[in-house]
Parts: sequence; C-alpha cells; structure tokens
Amino acid sequence: MVRLAIRTMRSRAGGFLASLVALFLGALVVQACGGLLETGILSHVPAQRLAATAVVVSGDQSYPGHPSDDSDDPMTERVLLDSRLAGVVAAVPGVAAAVPDVSVPLTAGSVPASGHGWSSARLAPYPLSGGTAPAGAGDVVLDAATAARLHVHPGASLAVAVRGARHTFRVTGLVNSPHATQPTLLFTDAEATRLYDRPGRIDDIGVLAAAGTDPGRLAARIDAAVAGRSAVTLTGDERGLAEFPEAIGGSSDLVPLAGAFGGLAVLVSVFVVVGTIALQLQQWRREMALLRTIGAAPAQIRRMVMTETVVLAVVAAGLALAPGLGVGRWMYGVLVHRGLVPGVLEFSEGFVPRISGFGVTLVAALAAAYIASRRVSRVRPTEALAEAALQTRWLHPIRFIFAALCLGGATALAIVTALVMTGPIAASTSAPAAMLWAGGIALVSPGLCRWLAALLQWPIRLVTGLSGRMAMLNAGVRRVRLAAAVTPIMLVTGLATALIYLQTSQDNASDRAFSAGLRADAVVTSTTGALPSSLVDAFAGLPQVAGASAAVFSDGHLETELGPGEDEDGDVVQDRVADDELPLQGVSASGAVRTVATPAVSGGFADLTGDTIALPTDVTARAGRHVGDTVRLRWGDGQLSRVTVVASFVAPRGFDSALVPATTLLPHTTSGELPQILVKAMPGVSAADLATALRTAGGDVPGLAIANRAVATAAHEQSNQTGAAATLLLAAVIIGYAAISLINTLIVATTDRRAEFGLQRLVGSTRGQVLRMVAAEAGVTSILGVVLGTAVAAGALIPFGLALDRTVLPSGPLWIYLAITGTAVVLTFLMTLLPASLTLRGGVRPAV
Repeated sequence: MVRLAIRTMRSRAGGFLASLVALFLGALVVQACGGLLETGILSHVPAQRLAATAVVVSGDQSYPGHPSDDSDDPMTERVLLDSRLAGVVAAVPGVAAAVPDVSVPLTAGSVPASGHGWSSARLAPYPLSGGTAPAGAGDVVLDAATAARLHVHPGASLAVAVRGARHTFRVTGLVNSPHATQPTLLFTDAEATRLYDRPGRIDDIGVLAAAGTDPGRLAARIDAAVAGRSAVTLTGDERGLAEFPEAIGGSSDLVPLAGAFGGLAVLVSVFVVVGTIALQLQQWRREMALLRTIGAAPAQIRRMVMTETVVLAVVAAGLALAPGLGVGRWMYGVLVHRGLVPGVLEFSEGFVPRISGFGVTLVAALAAAYIASRRVSRVRPTEALAEAALQTRWLHPIRFIFAALCLGGATALAIVTALVMTGPIAASTSAPAAMLWAGGIALVSPGLCRWLAALLQWPIRLVTGLSGRMAMLNAGVRRVRLAAAVTPIMLVTGLATALIYLQTSQDNASDRAFSAGLRADAVVTSTTGALPSSLVDAFAGLPQVAGASAAVFSDGHLETELGPGEDEDGDVVQDRVADDELPLQGVSASGAVRTVATPAVSGGFADLTGDTIALPTDVTARAGRHVGDTVRLRWGDGQLSRVTVVASFVAPRGFDSALVPATTLLPHTTSGELPQILVKAMPGVSAADLATALRTAGGDVPGLAIANRAVATAAHEQSNQTGAAATLLLAAVIIGYAAISLINTLIVATTDRRAEFGLQRLVGSTRGQVLRMVAAEAGVTSILGVVLGTAVAAGALIPFGLALDRTVLPSGPLWIYLAITGTAVVLTFLMTLLPASLTLRGGVRPAV
C-alpha cells in the first residue's frame, strides 16, 4: 500500500499540489501567530542603559497584596522605589556599588529623550568621548548620536523642555555606549533629582557586583534583603524591563491578542485543511471503490490514504519553517510600527511555535484523511462503486457531535454576549462565537446547501433556462461537492464581515462616547507631550474663557475588603480584597463642570479636590460606594488611597470611568506630565478669538498646540484606527488564508470534472452551453456561500450590537460588506470559469 500511495501521488499531482498549498499556508499562519505569542510570553528586553549591571532592583509591577483572579494584569504605571532602599542594597555582601537611578521624560530641542544623574553613567557604561562631566546645575552631557542629530557640541547651549517648562543647559561633554540606543541626557545628580521632582522616590537601583560574585546568587541575597518593599530583582534580559516598563504592559497585551488570533488561525487552518483533503479524497472515491471491489481491506485503504497525507503534511510543514519566521517577524514589525507593541521587545520565534505549526498541520491533515477515508473504506464492495458515484452520505455520528458542540457553544456565547456583557469588552465573546458559528455551519453545510438550493431552484431556472436546470440538477445530486465549494466562501465572507464590523462598531462607539464627554471648545496640547500645571489657572483667568480643566488619563482599581480567607492559590490571607478595574480621568474642580459633558446626578464636580472621586451611577449603585462614602482606590502605580465619593454621573454604556482631581492623579503616573487642558469659551467668543487668547497666555510654553472640537474628535478617531491595526492585520492574514483556500478549492473542484464535461460534449452540448452551466453553478455557489457567511456574521454581530449600544445592526459603512461579498463572488466566478474554459479548450474525454 505504501508503494501504491506513492504512485497515486505521482499520478494525481494537481490534487496533491492543492493539498500541499493548503497545508503549507496553514503551517505558515499558525507558526507566525505562535511566534507573536512566544514574544509576549518571554518578554525579552535586552538591557541598554543598565547593560553593565549584574542585578537591577526595580518596583514590582504585579498587583500588590492578594487580589482576585481577574487582577493578574500588571500595574499600568511605573511602581517607584523608596530612595532609602539603595542603602539597604549596598549593604548586601557581594555588592560593589548600588546606584540609584531616576528617569526624567523631556524633549531636547525636538528630540524626545530621558534625563538621568551622572552617577548612573557607569551603569551602561557611558564613557566620555569628548568634553567633561557635568559639574553644575546648568550643565548637561549628551550621547553622541543625539548631539549629532541636534547639531550641538561641547560648549553649545541646549533648550530642554521638562513637563512643559523650558530650561537652557550648557553642553559640557559627549558620551558613547556600545549598548544604549535611546536619546539620553546626563545631569548632575542633584539637578536630575530636582527635575525628577518626586522627593524620596527613585525608579530603580543598578547593582555592580564585586569581582568573582555570581549574579544569580547575588540577586537571591538582594531579593531577601528587599522582601516586602514592593521591589523585585532582575537579571539577564529582565534588566531591560526596569528601563522600559512599558514593555511589561506591551507583552501583556500581546499575549491575549496573539493567543486569540493564534487559536482562530488554528481553527481556520483545521477547517481549510480538512475541507481541501476531504474534497481531494471525494474525487478519488471511485478509485478507492475499485480497490474495495478487487479485495482491498478497509485498513489497507486507510493506510494508503494516511501514508499519502503524512508525506504531504511533513513536506508542507517543513517548507513552512523558514518563511514562517519571516511572516511572524513581519507581523511583529507592523505592530511595532503602529505603536501597539514597544520596539524594545525582542521578537522571538523558537522551537515551540515551529513545532506547534508542524504539529497542527500534521494532526489536521491526518484527521481530515481519516474522516474522509473512513466511510469509503468500510462500505461493502458491492456498494462502493454506487456510493462513489452518488456521494449521498455525509452525516456521521462524529460529524454530528462536533456540529452540535460548535452550534451549541456559539449559541451560548451569543446569549452571554447579549445578556451579560456590556461595551467593547463584548468583542471577547463575539469573535469566538463567529468562529464557532462558522465551524458548526461548515459541518452541516451539505444539508443546508440542499435546502437552500431547493429554494433557489425556480429563480435560477427562470433566469438561466436550460443551463440553470442542469446546474440545479448537479447541485442536488452532488451536494457534498457543492458544500465543499461553499464552505470557503462562507469562511471568507463570514469571518471578514464579523471581524471587521466588530472593530468598526467598537471604534464608532468609542467616538460617540468621546464626543458625548467633551464639552470643551478647545483642547490645548504640546508637541513635547507636556504642559505646565500652572497653565490651567492662567487659562481659567482669561476673560474669553468660561472654564478650563486639566485632562490626565490613567487606570485604577476600586477595592473591596473581604476579610481573612483563602486566595486563589489556596493560601490563607488576612487582608483579602476584590477589585474592579476602572479608567481614571484627572480633572480640575474649577473647570470640570464646564468641560465635562455629563452632568453630576448627585453631588458636584466642584468638590473634586484632594482625596476625592466621582463615580458612574453603575458603580455607586453598589453598597459602600454611594456619594459620601469612603472607598479604597489603588492607583496605577500600586499606591493605595482612601478617597471620598463626592459625585455620581451617568457614563456612556460600556465606557465607565471615574473622575479624580488631576493634581492628585499626576504623581501616580509614570511621566508625571500633564498632556491636555480642556477649555470652554464664554458665550459669543469665536474659536479664532479663543485660540488667540490661549496662545498669548501660553506663549512661553514650548510646542503649544490648540485644537478645536472637530480637530480633537478627528485625532481621537485616528487613535482608534491606530489601535485597530492589530485586529485588522491579524484578521487580514487569516482571511487571506481562507481566500487562498477558496481559490484552491474551486480550481481543484472544477478541473476534476474533465470526464463530466467530456460526456456532455459527447451527447451534443456545445462549449458555450457547458460554460453557461458552470457559470450558473458558480452563481448558486456564490449565493449559498454569501448567505451562510452572512448568517455567521449575524450570529456574532447581533448579540455584540445589543451588548454595545442596544442595536442589531453593526456600525460601519455598507461598502465594507459589499466589498467582501463582491470579492468572494468575483473570485468564485473567476476560479470556476477559468479552469473550466481551459479544460474545455484542451479537449475532454467522456467518463468510461
């Protein structure tokens, strides 16, 4: 049987090539998504500015205390250290030096950079390449690359913007480092501490080890010394996380993103591979039936098919190993370019993603071959030829079980989405629901195609005449072959429509929430990324201004004390808490009433001073969170405060956020920078007059920029498009794979009908009549595929719309749906008629 399998492969080169393409592309997509997942899990961030250290002590970014299972995400802001911890670390045996380090966000000229104390230069190290070290408060040293970019040299003056304030320093020297690539400015330690402006706090501690000290053992001793102080010890590539804490959040975002789409890629790959191989084996049912009639045992048939499939899968998966790395790196590059993943995160695609791609391809291929060969290998020899000709049996117990599981799971997710979920988070259940709908419908597609084809019978015959009659007869008799052609169309239209409209609906809901929450007539920002806090009062005092408010954004957690008990690991904990994550917006009490569109239902925004908070009514409806109550608030940097609820307001559905005083929130953010000021004009003041007044009042602020409501709204829409890049990129890869499988399937299905076309020509049909029949079949296939694909999309989008904004229709332009379905229809006609035309042109022979 092995030799027979190899001979069969040689004689059926076209069919095997189609299966090889499907297997190769499936392995490619799965491997690429696996590389993204591994990148997020490993979080390799090579140290740059801290490359000379043996150990780095940094703030522990994990959630403090013992929260519930849903709080495993890292803190969103940098967790700072107590500056006195440097002395504790320095006293640990084996430590040659413990250097405290601070990082000041700033803009040098037009270049975003970070500022540090001169003592931290040895952590890179940063040796002087020219000039001298900084000696006074007005001195600064630059890295040589930044100096060349700014065209400055030792002795020159350099304008530096720190938190919206302009400073001028004298460049005293230049440094070079073989490791560091980020723009860096080095001040005296005293000046760096002053600019940092966080008394008693530091970012991290760089540890230089004594000669002969093992870094791992040293890290263990330091870890014991700093236990219980919200600090962690980092070695190796983990040291880079102290320099770039945003990489922690980036990797945390990348893991679920890559995992979700990797799972989606696996499922699509399985369906495409199973469909392609099943179609191929359906075309060989006559040959396998002949083998059964001459005495071949069922096990021999299955062994022959499995051997062919193993050879194909191994070759395809092997060919995908090298290009899979390139595809994964390309996808990662797009995410970095869009700003969705920090560029410092090192792409990694090692052994596991490659084995995963190989394994998924092999398992999918073997499962497809086993399922497809099982029926024909078990029928009695006297029935084998008849069944091969008619292809009437398609529903088997295993297929029925999987179809029931998929459709039942999709129904359950749809109910959960519509009745339990709210807001954009509902997409987390809608996207899997789309895949389950697609899988369930694909499994029962032969039966659905039979019923739908019966409904189309009379309209098709009326429009196309005899050609349509022939096409509908073929559809009724060959419903298994019809379903094989319909399924890829359903996958393309269903998944593309669902995934794209899920994203456009989220974006439109976010835009509506932004517009509803913005009453300001002007949004003031700076090209340096920061504004001085004093500018809020300066704007508020202008005669043209009715109100001005700072706008700072972060995340926090409202905690509820649960008392002693066991945590999720089974350990006894005395101070258990449950937490609810909540976006925070920092505002100014004096201007919030004028600039925040949603009015207070109870209490007032004017009371937002000190340790206070205004909560959405959905939150204040819970016990212990009413106006006047005191609640536990965990800021984004891990610090805990008890704040008083002074107001409640109605937030847009699914976009709950809390209002806190901006002056209270700023110290709990990584940068400590004020990014925006919202300004409301006095009645009768034009936008131009308001902008002129604001520009005059903020004339000394570097990079001051003033946008009206329309510009601010457009900028928010643009940021949504940037955030949607990840979804659209990964969806495009998966949908592209399904589209290629559509082309593959249609070409194979059409070229295999050479004998059928020959018989039609033999009984008198002209070439044009045959092509018109094929065109009618393509029309039926397109309609059925689009109908089933639309049903898949509707099964995901309708519950999502109900959860998002109580509508059943998705938000987004109609042309997206028309483009998707139109492309599928054009591909269907093109990939059906072109092979048929070439087959008829080359001459055909009737079946014998």
